[in-house]
Amino acid sequence: MALVLGAFFAFCELKTSYATQQPNTASGTGQNSAIKVSIATGGGLFGPPRDHYSVGQRIPVSITMTNNSDQPVQVCDSDTVYQDRPKLLKDGQPVSYILGQTQILRTMDTDRTCFKLDVPDPVILKPEESRVVDWFILAEGSDLMGDMAWYEPLGPGKYELSIQRRLGCCDGPMFQSNKINFEVVP
Repeated sequence: MALVLGAFFAFCELKTSYATQQPNTASGTGQNSAIKVSIATGGGLFGPPRDHYSVGQRIPVSITMTNNSDQPVQVCDSDTVYQDRPKLLKDGQPVSYILGQTQILRTMDTDRTCFKLDVPDPVILKPEESRVVDWFILAEGSDLMGDMAWYEPLGPGKYELSIQRRLGCCDGPMFQSNKINFEVVP
């Protein structure tokens, strides 16, 4: 019986402990100096990173996390709508999310969908490990693939992208990524 209870409590702890190490500083940024979040257009399973696309091309973004500490760090991979908040600028001006994505975000915030769906996937980053942990589609291309994109297909222009990434599955502080630049050409 003790073994069953021990396994049950260990499982419950695993389900609720997708948190990172606590930040060593009291800064109000929500940043954990042990974790670095990096993004790239392309990369990971989408081939090498790219900085040029043609109008009508699908634009994937890969997310890499680096554990800069000497201890393992547990993070979560649940779903882009729960964990990522891209910020896209076109020629220096903010680009709005696609309407459907805005509605999904509003619904999730009010009914706390993430907590009900049980979607977490724990990721353990070993000390000094850097790994692609997730990806999302920034903008779907002209060949519709049913992606859950954040933005309408992108027109010609110069873009700057960064994201805020939640390390917990459903809530917790957001971590700022690097900024990347890419161009969409006719």
